[in-house]
Parts: sequence; C-alpha cells; structure tokens
Amino acid sequence: MYGNWGMLLRIDLSSGQMYDWHIDEETYRLFLGGSGLASRLFFQLKGHEAEPLSPDNPLIFLNGPASGTNFPGCSRVAICARSPLTNIWGESSMGGWFSRRLKGTGYDGIVFTGASPHPVYLLLDGDRAELRDASHLWGSDAFEAEEALIKEAGGGRAAVACIGPAGENLVRFASVVSGRGHLAARCGMGAVMGSKNLKGVVARGNAKCRIADEAAYEKAREAALRNISGSLFAEGLNLFGTAGGVDLSSAICDMPVKNWREAQWREGMEGLSGVKMADTILTARRSCYACPIACKRVVEVREGDYGMPGGPGPEYEGVGSLGFMLKIGDLNAVAKANALCNAYGMDAISTGGTLAYAIEAFREGLLDMGVTGGVVLDWGRPDQLIELIHRIARREGFGDELAEGCRALSWRYGGQEFAIHVKGMECPMHDPRALWSMALGYATSIRGGCHNRDTNLGLEMGMDDLSEIGFPRTRPYRSEGKAVMTVHSQAVASVCDAAVICVFAWKGAGSSLAMLRDMLNAVTGYGLTLDDLLEVGNRIWYQKRSICNLCGAGRSDDEVPRRIIHPHLEGEASEFLGALNPLIRVNNRLMGLIKSERLLAYVKSFHARVLLRNTFRTVNAAGKLLPRRAPRSRRAPVKGGEARTRGGVDFHSMLEEFYRLRELDENGHPGASVLERYGLGDVSRVLHASENPACCNRP
Repeated sequence: MYGNWGMLLRIDLSSGQMYDWHIDEETYRLFLGGSGLASRLFFQLKGHEAEPLSPDNPLIFLNGPASGTNFPGCSRVAICARSPLTNIWGESSMGGWFSRRLKGTGYDGIVFTGASPHPVYLLLDGDRAELRDASHLWGSDAFEAEEALIKEAGGGRAAVACIGPAGENLVRFASVVSGRGHLAARCGMGAVMGSKNLKGVVARGNAKCRIADEAAYEKAREAALRNISGSLFAEGLNLFGTAGGVDLSSAICDMPVKNWREAQWREGMEGLSGVKMADTILTARRSCYACPIACKRVVEVREGDYGMPGGPGPEYEGVGSLGFMLKIGDLNAVAKANALCNAYGMDAISTGGTLAYAIEAFREGLLDMGVTGGVVLDWGRPDQLIELIHRIARREGFGDELAEGCRALSWRYGGQEFAIHVKGMECPMHDPRALWSMALGYATSIRGGCHNRDTNLGLEMGMDDLSEIGFPRTRPYRSEGKAVMTVHSQAVASVCDAAVICVFAWKGAGSSLAMLRDMLNAVTGYGLTLDDLLEVGNRIWYQKRSICNLCGAGRSDDEVPRRIIHPHLEGEASEFLGALNPLIRVNNRLMGLIKSERLLAYVKSFHARVLLRNTFRTVNAAGKLLPRRAPRSRRAPVKGGEARTRGGVDFHSMLEEFYRLRELDENGHPGASVLERYGLGDVSRVLHASENPACCNRP
C-alpha cells in the first residue's frame, strides 16, 4: 500500500485496551482518508446510535494519504465524532505539526471509544502506545498542557493535540488545540474529548509512507510550489494573514455586523483589518509543516487594558465573530479575546455568535440581569466580552447557559429569529446576502452552518474555477445555476477534506482539481480520473448526509435564519460583488501570463504596497462603475417579530433544485437508488429501515 499505512490504533478508554485496526485498500480508494474515511468508519461503528457526550460516541483522528509528505498544505488532521453542539455528524480539522507526527508513528489515525474513569493522555511514540495519567493537568489551559505534555514526552519531535478547561467542562463548542494557534475549532470535538476524560494526545513519530511514483510526486509538488510563489492570494495571506480579507469582505458587505443586522461597518474594517494588525501588534509570521505561505500570525499587545504576551493572532473568523458581530472595534481587545478562546480551547465563531444573540435578546427584553448575573449586555463592550469568555469556559453563572450555544438559548428564552445558526452551529462570517450560494451551502452542509464544506465562497468571488470539470460561472445576486454549482462544489470540498489538504494552500496553488488528482495518484498509485474524484466526493457527501439523517436531521433542518437572506435592518448593502469577481479573475489570468521573475517580483510588490492596503477603496471605486440595479425591498415593521420583507435571497428555489439534483426525498433522505449508485447499499438499508427520527432542529 502506498500513501497510507493501512492501520489505525483503536483504543477503548473504559478498559484501557488497545489494538491495531487494519483497513483494506479498497476502502481507502473509495473514501481516501480524513473526514471521508472517518465517516465510513463512524457508520460501521454505529456512532449515530450514541449520544454525543456518551462513552459510545467514537472519536476519530484521521490523516489523509499525503499527510506526512512535504506537499504544501498536507499538514492537517481531521477530528470527527457526533457533535454535542449540533447532535449530528461533526468534523473539524487543524494544521500545524500534529498530522506529520501522528502519521510518522506508523498509524493513519486513532479511534477512541469508551471513557476513562480518570483523566488520561495518550503517548504515541513511534510504534509504542501508552495511556498515562493526566490528573495533574486537568484544569490547566491548552497552552500550559501542551508545554507540560511535550516535556513529559521527552521533547524533541513531539506534537500535541489537547483540550483546555472548555473541553473539560463540556462547553458544547469546545475545541481541540495544537501548537498554541492551531485549532480544530468547530462542532465541539473538544467537549467529546472532555467527556472521555482524554486531556490530550502526544504523537512523536518521524516515519514516512512509501510514495507510488516519486518522479510524478515531485513534478506535482514543484508545480504547486511554483503556482504558490506566483499567487497574489498566497502573498496576501503571508503579509496580512486571513484577516487581510476583512477589507475585501467589508467592501462587498460579506462581513456580518451586529448579529447580522447591519450592512457595513467601515470603522470596524479600518480598526480590525489584517493591514492594521501588521502595522501595530504583529511580531512574527508562522507556517504549518511544509507550507511556504506562513499565514499564521504572532501578535503582542505591550500596553493598555488588553496587554498580552506574544501569541497567536486572530484569524478572519475571529476578527469577525469577536469584533464585527459585537461592534467591538478595538484590535487589542479582539486579540486578547481570541487568545483566551485559544487557551481555553473554545471556538471563536460560536463564542461570538452566541454572545451576539445574548446581547440582542437582552436588548429585546428576553433576558434580564437576573438571568445574566447582573451583567448589562450591550454592543461595543470589550470588557464584557473578556469577562464572559472566562465564564463560558468555566461554566460559571450565566456562562453555563452560554456554553450551550445560541440555539439552546433561543429555545429557552425565545428570539429564534435572531439566533443565527444552522442545525445548531453558529454561522461563520460570510453573508449570503452578498454571496447567494452561501445560503444553500449553509443549509445543506453536513455539519451545520459552514462555508468550508463547499467551495461556493471562492467560486462566487472569482478565486476558484470549476471549468476543468465543465461547470460554467454563475452570475452574482441570481439563483440560476447556484444549486448545480453547490452540488459540484460540495463534491470538490469533500475530496479536499478527505485528502485533508489546507484550502488556502490549494487556492494558492491554483484551486485545481487536476493538481489534486495528480498529487493523489502519485502518492497512492490509484490512477484516479477527475470523474473518479468527483465520484469519491459525492460518495462521501452521501455517507455523511445519511449519518445526519440517522441522527435526526431532515428536510425541515435544511433552512437558514430569515434574517440572513433578507435585506439588512440597518444600512444598505453595496452589492459590489459584480465588480470584485471580474477583478479577481482578470488578475489571476494576468498573473498566469507573467514569465519574468523580475516582473513577477515587481507586480507582487505593487500588490502588497498599494492594492492590498487599499482593497476597500479599489472595490468601491470599481463597484461605482457598475450599472445601477433596482433598489432592494425595504423592511416593513411588524408587531411581535422580525420585519416582513419582499425580495432578498431566492433561497427556496435553490433548495428545491438542490433536492432534485441530489435525489433527496420529502424527508431530506437520499433515495435508495442514489445510495446504491455510490456503493452505499448498506447505508441505504439502515437508513430506510429506520423510523424517521425526530427533527434535530427542535427542542
């Protein structure tokens, strides 16, 4: 076998027993690895029958076939289980060095079941596996725990994946942390670890799998590196991190503001952008294993109320959820809040989304100081944000309720119209009113509100291209073609997730499915075609979708909050996506024509000095040249609820078309014929033999 070891380590934490689990090559060929293969194993283990925080819920760490190689972007590891936040299939991934060290032990991954009677951690040193007592580390934050675990493992090549107090206290959106700034943040995988009394995993391996065709692999790798070196997208990530996208996102009103109420917040954009970060608190840039981009930020706040030592800086999503969503424009405060979320091991998106709901609920009179423990919740209160992060992680006072997420709060106190989640997971910082296909992607994502289980974001903006599989571009602010685009882009994203490749490295290398195919074939020797890869992606999507159905999700859960598909309550959206999309596409095409290294260096320098620092102005100037569209409908106030509107995103027509293309029945379940077509007959028999479970999106 090439690329994979063909073996997982399976551990029953209740008994402490461990054994090797051999996986046949055909299963790898059908599901590749990462969350794709994990979903298949989860189904075989009947994980859908287990409650999320019960010992029977399988917790799966899994690499991809190219993990451990030096191909750029193959430094991530998938962590999967039934989610305590959504109650359906949960998956997350993180970069850094843990994937490399885990693959180097001779295992492709680890499957945990059961629950230890006391806190433990797993030491995986080469082919030696040992469960060790972690009682002395219980209560320590993730940064402290990682430092201690590396020391106990003997230092050197050890890498750690661990939880902080949020995971120990079963905060439903607790994260798994590695390398201080690398988090498997979404879906509450840290809470699943906490429920098993598993403080962390230490991997210390350096072995490498065999590659099927070394020459073809080097050719694919060199092509990827060459594309990255000439990519303005990669250059922007290096200079300004993912927060460099704040200016662009704000220009097209893609960044949610004030719990999705407000169209645009220019002061926030100027105060929280990646450019501002680079000019003020940035001290270093860091990279994941074998990645030339170095998008990670190290920041330090040397003075003031939010002083903090050097540590991981906020990403785009952290800036959005902890800043824009709460109308906090102080970069130092947002950096401090983000660092606390990392140390506690807590998803910043869900933290910010839940707090935004709570603030609005308080202002609407649904919450009072008796509930909040005397705290007057309001927008623009960084001191309040810091305090509530502490309370959530420790489940103290009102923090105990906030730790359940915004859906649970809205079930108890009302205000479901402004609890912005899909299937229980707070939505990320991309607004479907700017990018219509995002509404359909959120509604039909296999893990709840998510922008990474498809490639719609890049396709709508013009960064990605599906023309190599015969898919034409769609028009901004139109529903036509968005359903078929989403079906194809979900398949592509499923392949990326199964390969566990970083989407930033993939985009920097050209967002090419052919490049991914060439790399995977060189590593594994499978000889996959583009059609084969799409078949793998669709097979994985249907496997995960069926798991969600078995967990209780159905058609009524494939919805998005009305607020995020109707015109904003405050301000007016720019609708400049029509200017941005061609700008990016023409830019990418011109960069591909440059052969002179000297000219390339000049263009990149100009891009860094001028364009990236003036993204907001550039997009606004280009947008004003567009033909004026008819004004969007205005909201009309109604008594006792969200405003009534006409217009907005044509969501339900997209959903109907999606259901037809995906061959989903009236319950939202895949039909037997489509499951059989993708070799999932056993899934079909279980799914269609079961009673239709209760909807997961209701109390």
